[in-house]
Amino acid sequence: MRIRLDYRSKPWLSPLTPWVHTGVDASYWKATVFDPPMPKKILGKGWPVWVIEHRGRELVFASPQEIEHAIDILSRKILPVTRELGKPHRAVNSHWLSRLHSSFKPWKVRQELVKRLKQAPPA
Repeated sequence: MRIRLDYRSKPWLSPLTPWVHTGVDASYWKATVFDPPMPKKILGKGWPVWVIEHRGRELVFASPQEIEHAIDILSRKILPVTRELGKPHRAVNSHWLSRLHSSFKPWKVRQELVKRLKQAPPA
């Protein structure tokens, strides 16, 4: 399992974005301004994204705040119920944790995942 910093040519929203960033000027899918703000484009590179790989699968994060949120949720010995996590958006089955592949869910894997997320390179 390793984490790396990549760059995208266009602004990118991850499955965690609606749970971490609130659209200021429009709803989540159409927003261009967020609170907290999304990372800015780095000239000559693009928009930063953090990618962690495990068993041929990737988790992609669009901001350091999303990484912090994932660490908070995944570091819990017992994962929270997505019914509780989905309340702000009334979207129980669309919460990123309910869509997380089962290979990331065992406690030992989550411990390693959290360890790697804490080592995420800065943008």
